[in-house]
Amino acid sequence: MKNNDLIKLNNIIKNFGDSTALNNLSFSIPKNSIFGLLGPNGSGKSTLMRILSGLIIEWNGEILYENQDIKLNQEHFLKKCGFLIENPTFYEYLSARQNLSLLAKLSKSSNQSINNVLNDVDLVDDADKKVGDFSYGMKQRLGIAQAILHDPDILFLDEPNNGLDPLGIREMNKTILKLHSKGKTICVSTHILNDVEELCSDVVILKEGKLIHSSSIEYLIDQSQEIVIRSKEIESIIKYFTESSSCKIKSVEKEKLTIKTELDVRSVNQLLPKNLEIRSIAKEPNLADLFK
Repeated sequence: MKNNDLIKLNNIIKNFGDSTALNNLSFSIPKNSIFGLLGPNGSGKSTLMRILSGLIIEWNGEILYENQDIKLNQEHFLKKCGFLIENPTFYEYLSARQNLSLLAKLSKSSNQSINNVLNDVDLVDDADKKVGDFSYGMKQRLGIAQAILHDPDILFLDEPNNGLDPLGIREMNKTILKLHSKGKTICVSTHILNDVEELCSDVVILKEGKLIHSSSIEYLIDQSQEIVIRSKEIESIIKYFTESSSCKIKSVEKEKLTIKTELDVRSVNQLLPKNLEIRSIAKEPNLADLFK
């Protein structure tokens, strides 16, 4: 393992009868990262999450946590981890604080830890409301509060934004970034590209149980041949690329032009007249191409 690898997976295989859900997966999760586990539905993300959480106990391969085999040290590993794997369940007639209090007694966590996690997931003002009156997004964040009550080092979130409205997604992403700022390593599985681009420092992409890509987000941006130009003068900008052999227009949206080119950002900027008002020119990762 590299010095900054918190978890390393070696040749993970999981079969369900004649069906292969995970096919020889190997990758590492760096410490202090927000790690994106990306792939379309059916790619094996949830199966891997269930293996890590101990919900699936029969599988082949090796998973190391801080250089220790989790099969041999599962109790220690689970104490260091928090999981939101499926929709969390609560006593709907009790408040958020009361639900957490019950769990705190089981996990021998302090009352102060309840206040801490409610603050971490931005539910302090709603702590004494019945959970039955919570929105779906609030219940998801309360699920994270449950998962971090014992102050784990690493948090696994399986499709945390699935089914949320735009406001719920913003609140969830805010919570994830807040927890990361407090030093937690977070592994997020998702099929939503925007989640990865907004949140993650590192990413692996699965397809049909196989690993098809692994890198940092910075590497994806550096390797991208797409440059996005944002301006109120998109129509005026387009004509400078329509006859260019080095820049091809890929898409045009309101105040946004995407071009494919082997030029760097500086060279593209030099092609444009200085009198045009350009809000930004930047390379952006094109994760969608990796799904093909």
